[in-house]
Amino acid sequence: MGMMINEIEELLRPEVRKLVPYKANHMPQCITLDANENPFPWPEGMREKLFAANIPFNRYPDGMAEDLKQAIAEYVQLSPEGILVGNGSDELIQLLLLTFGGGGKSLVIHPPTFSMYQIAARLTSTAVLEVPLLEGLYLDVEKMLQAAQSPDVHVLIICNPNNPTGSLFPRQDILRLVKESGKIVVVDEAYAEFSGETLIPELANFPNLVILRTFSKAFGMAGLRLGYLLGQPGTIDLVNRVRAPFNVNSLSQKAGILALQYLTEYQKQIQSIKSETQKLYQGLSAVPGVKVYPTKANFILFKPEDADRWTRELLQRGFLVRNMGELPVLGRCLRISAGLPEENVELLKAIAEIKRL
Repeated sequence: MGMMINEIEELLRPEVRKLVPYKANHMPQCITLDANENPFPWPEGMREKLFAANIPFNRYPDGMAEDLKQAIAEYVQLSPEGILVGNGSDELIQLLLLTFGGGGKSLVIHPPTFSMYQIAARLTSTAVLEVPLLEGLYLDVEKMLQAAQSPDVHVLIICNPNNPTGSLFPRQDILRLVKESGKIVVVDEAYAEFSGETLIPELANFPNLVILRTFSKAFGMAGLRLGYLLGQPGTIDLVNRVRAPFNVNSLSQKAGILALQYLTEYQKQIQSIKSETQKLYQGLSAVPGVKVYPTKANFILFKPEDADRWTRELLQRGFLVRNMGELPVLGRCLRISAGLPEENVELLKAIAEIKRL
């Protein structure tokens, strides 16, 4: 007689018992505005170049991703030694907590924020201290500094611009946390290409500052899972100790190198996405009874009278949006990212229709 599933469950790590798998909607027949992706196709010729690159898929990738790090180094104007590439930012968040967290150590986050920090904390046995955003939108610097005083706290994560609110926090607030916390401060800049603001120039001054960036958003590579971590070489070396040797595949490495050769074309896409986001912001702000939050990212958080009904009605009309559920202070909100110009026109029409129901 073999083992029963409930006996196998007895062998689970206690942290995993409480875990609920992350649900990502896959609805290819819908206009997907729920995942903050770049809706534009890759720049002309880039896909062809990638397929013509003749990558030897029977061989392991370059474990150190040297060529990709070189290309990123030129883009961010740092040395390659201060760069670590990962299988999306998700892997890098986990590596940071494996390096500095775990074993009952604590992480400080500012809800509402990106859900993966909490998930990675659970997986790595890192406790989580929550310091909610003031009014649901602004960094509570004093309370975060107080929380950081605890000897258990090793890491603070600040998402800037913040997902899901779109808020951009003042750099002096973040720098205060870097200077005064005495802990590792991770700034997640997944949406920095849209905000135009970055703390990269500050890395040289602070060994405890690390910055997360990604190819998933502005560069339209969400399907290839490619992120990178920036910091002082000594700090990056520490995180590199826990990285699996071939964590980024050859295709993603090559795609990242190519994307950075098409910066001018991507810049045009980014401008278009920014202006579309503003159009959506204005369109939503004109709808009575809807509260819209200002954004510096490629998505908008807003609060209709009935978030659940709106989610259903939009889905019926072919639009997938992110129902954020109950957010601290802000209540039940929806988040939408900017689609293609024609999709955004249709979306605003659909919203006008729902409003009339």
